[in-house]
Amino acid sequence: TSIEGLTYGTFNGVSGFDITTKEGTFNIANSYEITSNSSTSYTIQEWNITLTYLNLSTDQSTNFGNSMGVNVYITKNEKVLLADYVISQYTGTQGDNSLYYHDSTLANGAGDNSYRYAGASESVNNFVCFGSTAKPCPTDNLYRIIGVIDGKAKLIKYDYANSNLLGTDVSYYGSTSTGSTYKGSLTKIDLYYWNKANSSNNWSTTLLNKTNLNTNYLNNIGPTWSNLIEDATWKVSGHSAVVVTPSEMYTAEITNATKTYGPGDGTSKIGLVYASDYGFAASPSAWTTTQYNYNGNDANGTSINTINWMYMGHTEWTMTPTSSNSSSVFTLYYFGQVNSDSVLNAGCIRPVLYLKASVLYAGGLGTKDSPITLVV
Repeated sequence: TSIEGLTYGTFNGVSGFDITTKEGTFNIANSYEITSNSSTSYTIQEWNITLTYLNLSTDQSTNFGNSMGVNVYITKNEKVLLADYVISQYTGTQGDNSLYYHDSTLANGAGDNSYRYAGASESVNNFVCFGSTAKPCPTDNLYRIIGVIDGKAKLIKYDYANSNLLGTDVSYYGSTSTGSTYKGSLTKIDLYYWNKANSSNNWSTTLLNKTNLNTNYLNNIGPTWSNLIEDATWKVSGHSAVVVTPSEMYTAEITNATKTYGPGDGTSKIGLVYASDYGFAASPSAWTTTQYNYNGNDANGTSINTINWMYMGHTEWTMTPTSSNSSSVFTLYYFGQVNSDSVLNAGCIRPVLYLKASVLYAGGLGTKDSPITLVV
């Protein structure tokens, strides 16, 4: 009794869908799974469709001699890995569909063979609905794909996470107003200390990691969704300087990392963004600019804030420590630049996660109104 695009009702005593003026294709059964116990046996299915012509009290002579064509289609949908779907959007031309393949030939890139989104927020279609199957996707469940890195899709929460997901214990500082540079839709933003407990920028010692992210957050999204998240190994060595380009940050932060945090250290499903992830989210014209100057213009004179989809306009934490100072961490400042700050201060939180390589793409265009959906 429900087919999108058609109205169900009773007409002249006959119940059904009115198709009098309708054209096009209508899904009778969407995502209908057909299974078999072996490669040689199958079950015959019968689908009966009745088309009824109704007698009306009005003159129908103009309909004489007219014909109507109806076709019924069964289409096969292959199961597609989310990572493969994202990679398939890369056409071979850098920047098509806002994707860049960071191989050794991409100037100023990461050089890690990752596929990363870059560009202005409104032109980058990398939205994912995670944690909910509701339509439209609740804002709190909107995430964006940083890219496919080491064969897995890496996600960052679209807007900041508040206490409904992270809790009000241990690292919670309190709430603040949104501010004029903020790009999201929250009416208030909750702030968290990076590591108030012992003033160290060692990720393994911070309760923000162990309690707010990898306990509270996981519990609040539930086991169905948390089971899709990879228990990842994070690089937590950092960089000694702040005035560096994204590729220079990446080299110290990732390529030459000497410290990691992974499953052997505790639950490691949820982290924060790397400083270099933020740098590479801007259009390539910004990659020769130091991230400390990301509040300014790129090589073409364009404001980098306007060509970086990850910029949200409030000061937020990264998980990248400053290796030259044991109590400082890199932050994304509200006006766009990357700077360092004491772990004793408070900032916004956007959880970051890697989905398991086995996670399947279900549908969606990747826009905010039609985000990618996952098979759960």
